[in-house]
This record gives sequence, structure tokens and C-alpha cells, in this order.
Amino acid sequence: MTAQKKFIIGLDIGTSSIKGILVASDGSERYTARVPFVYTCPENGGVEIPAEKYLEACFTLLKELSARFPGKGEIVGVSAASASGNLLLLDDNNVPVTPIHNWQDKRVTDETEHILGDFDTDAYFRSTGWAFDKKTFPLAMLCWYKYHHPEILASCGKVCMSTEYLYYRLTGMWGIGTSAGTPFYLIDQVTGTYNADILEQLGIDACKLPPVGKTGSVLGTVTEEASVHCGLPVGTPVILGTFDHPSAARGVGICREGQLLLSCGTSWVGFYPVQEREKAVAAKMLIDPFLSDNGGPWGGMVSLASLSGQIESFTRTYVDNSDTWFRELVDQSAKSTFGAGGLSINLLEAPDDAEIRKYEKRHIARAIMENTVNMLAARMAEIAKSGIVCEEAVMVGGPSESPLWAELIAEKTGMRVKVMHGAYAGAVGAAVLAGTALGLYPDQESACAALQDRG
Repeated sequence: MTAQKKFIIGLDIGTSSIKGILVASDGSERYTARVPFVYTCPENGGVEIPAEKYLEACFTLLKELSARFPGKGEIVGVSAASASGNLLLLDDNNVPVTPIHNWQDKRVTDETEHILGDFDTDAYFRSTGWAFDKKTFPLAMLCWYKYHHPEILASCGKVCMSTEYLYYRLTGMWGIGTSAGTPFYLIDQVTGTYNADILEQLGIDACKLPPVGKTGSVLGTVTEEASVHCGLPVGTPVILGTFDHPSAARGVGICREGQLLLSCGTSWVGFYPVQEREKAVAAKMLIDPFLSDNGGPWGGMVSLASLSGQIESFTRTYVDNSDTWFRELVDQSAKSTFGAGGLSINLLEAPDDAEIRKYEKRHIARAIMENTVNMLAARMAEIAKSGIVCEEAVMVGGPSESPLWAELIAEKTGMRVKVMHGAYAGAVGAAVLAGTALGLYPDQESACAALQDRG
């Protein structure tokens, strides 16, 4: 009798959309789906989404994947990678009392200084693993609420991020891992506990926060109520996942020093496995626990934040303003050559409109791509001064689906650049984590090999 196949669902909860993969544990079958998030942007600089709208998008995707389940075998688990840092406050009955505030929310001005006073950002970076700019991510938004709406913060029953809210609605259980929890800015990475001093200043009792659990552990199982809404079978295990870039690294087998993951989404991020955390601290990288729980490397990240927005803005203004603007950017760039006909563009500065319009679209497109690659190479050169160097890279994310990007990066940096899983690497990594946690594979290396795309 043929053994039933086991299927895993991996989610990648990004900034602009949620992506997912339903994959057989032997890699023989896979189905993917994507659902966008729709944010509102109040005039005060906010970027937010109602909690139920966020949940609706997540459940819609899970339903779509569940509907594609071939019916031969069983769905044995689900886990999520997430580009989190999105704050949500709930009442004592776990009903949202605020929208979900996206990490790109810019309403915070000087509220952090008012609430935290003389705040030692360097010491806090060493504790949490991420440098704090005092204006973005949940800690800044909590200061904003403490300053403007202290009654909401004081009376709320739960303080969490969007991914933990999804987990709660799936399982009825609260939990957060140290990787996904890093952009919360409230957890000490080394001890795996909440920072009591900051909580005291904010007036938040630790019991209002999701308990810190081990990444890759089973949080709970899908409830009957959740099954009706998301389509997953009742009792399906839900595994605590990671931040999105370390998940993508797991999905493509980036797990040792000398390797680099290039994750290209809303932000362009270089993810480096680094054996010694202090080396990443000295280089002032964003730090993720990655494989350190089992004696493996930490993850060090460098980011070109929100770069895709700048690429889109320049492309729509000067190359193509249709829905296929990204494909047109690459197609036009391929018609040009190195140097973009003499045109130089800086995506981080206001454009010299008159100067740019002197050039053909193909050269403008090429200049946009070359400036992107040059910024990435410059950031890598800075990191190399700290002794963190790479010879090979794997590129993932939407841009990786256009080979020209990888070619330009390889040419500029001298690295071998491979492309894997495209926009779904983070989702595959979540499946790798879930499958390993559930004992389907002896280790993540075996899981990664099993789940490679055979198409």
C-alpha cells in the first residue's frame, strides 16, 4: 500500500502581500498563491490596515492553498515567515482596539524622546540586535500611544504584532519566537526575555505580551472556528516561524559564513550567516538569532530600506507607467549597455528631470538598475571592512525572476550569483522550518534539499 503524501504550508507575510506555498514533503508537488494587503494612509503619516482586513487576506490565501490540496495525503503543518514590526493593540477579550500599524508608519516625531528620555540606543542595539531610529517599528509606536493616547495603552489587554495575532486566531494560543520577535524591539536576543526596563517606562505589564517561545516549536493547532474561516483541517499544527530573510535563507540553503542571501522585496536586504554575534554587532548589522540555538551562525543583515518604492517611482516617471512597469524596466535596460550611455542616476536624491529626459528610455532603465546594484555593492564593501566577506550568493524575491539583475550584481561584485525560488523563497523556508520541527526531515539541510523546485 502506497504511503500517503504529507503536505506542508509555508507562508511569507510580507509588507505588500502574503505569499504561500503548499508543498509535498518529498518536493514532488507544489502550489503557490499570493494575496495583497491594502493599507490606508492617514494624513498624519500613518500606514495602517484594519486587523480584520489583514486577517481576511491571510485566510483568503490559506483557503486558496487548501482548495488546491490534491486530497491524497494530509496537511501536516503550517508556519509563517514575516516581515513584521507591525503593532496591534487588543482589549481584554483579544478584540483589536487599534488598526495594525505597518513598520513604514511615519507619524512618530519626538514622542520617543518624551517617553524614554535619555535612551542609550547603543546598549539597546546590543540587546535587541536591531538599531533603533526612535521613529519606526512597534517601540516607537508604543511611545506615540503613551504620549498621545495613554488611556488606550493603559487599558489594552494585549500588545502584539500582526503575525502573532494571526497565530492566535488560528490556534487560540499566544506566542512569539525570538526571530520573528526581533522587530518588536522589546526582546533581548541573548536571554530570550522581554526588556523589563522598557516595559516599565511604557507602563506595560509583561503578561500583556505574547510569551516568548522557541523558533520552530509547535504553538498550537488549528481550531474548529479557524478551520471554517481558513480552510485548514482542524488539528493542523502551527509552528512558530521566523523573520522573513532568515526564512528565505533556510529555503535556499544559505547557512554558513562566506555565503550571502540577497533578498529583494520592498527593501533590498543582504543576509549573512555570521558565526560570532559580536562580529555582526561590531559591523552594526541587523542581527537575527538564525541557527544560533543549535550552535550554528547568527544572521547579520544590511538593508536598503524601501528601495523598491524608489525603483518603481523612477521607472514609472521616466520609463513606463503601466502595470507592466517592472518588466519594461528590465526589457529596456537589456537594450542598453554598461554605463547607461553616460547617464548616472541616484535613486535616493531628487531627480534632475531635465537632464534625465535627454536620454533614451533604454539608458534611463539601465541607469536605474545600475544605481541599485552600485548601492548594494557599496553596502557590501562596508561590511567587508569588518571581515565579513562572501564568494557566493543566492538571489530571491521578485527581481530575481529577471536574470539581468543577477548578471549585473555578479558583474559588479565578482560573486557567483544563483537564483532560487523567486518571490517564494521565504515561504519555502517556512515550510523547511515546519517540516523539520515536525520530524519529516532529520535536519534543515535535508529539508532544503527535499523541497527544491523540480520544475
